[in-house]
Amino acid sequence: MAMWGSRKQAAKVTGPAWYVHADGGDSAGRVPKGYIPMVLVGDGEDNEEGQRVLVNISMLREPCMAALLEMAEQQFGHGQRGVLRIPCSVTHFDQMVSAMISKAAS
Repeated sequence: MAMWGSRKQAAKVTGPAWYVHADGGDSAGRVPKGYIPMVLVGDGEDNEEGQRVLVNISMLREPCMAALLEMAEQQFGHGQRGVLRIPCSVTHFDQMVSAMISKAAS
């Protein structure tokens, strides 16, 4: 079972962290204040493990994040149990976040 990153790990990220890969930590199950745990499951296959990430709540205002949430709703429905699964690859998610950061900086 994977562990969520700790507040200390989230604080290591320079500047306001849009998201953090949650691939380990000393505080299993803890999610830092202001973050939402999600699992990126690529094409959305139910048997896929996925990459766990902690997403800053400020990202939820972004149109591309809203589109991902709508895709998750369509694919998995409102009745998801546990961590919110997002049908998006890690590579695509990284590119999306980089584009959002670039847009915010300009």
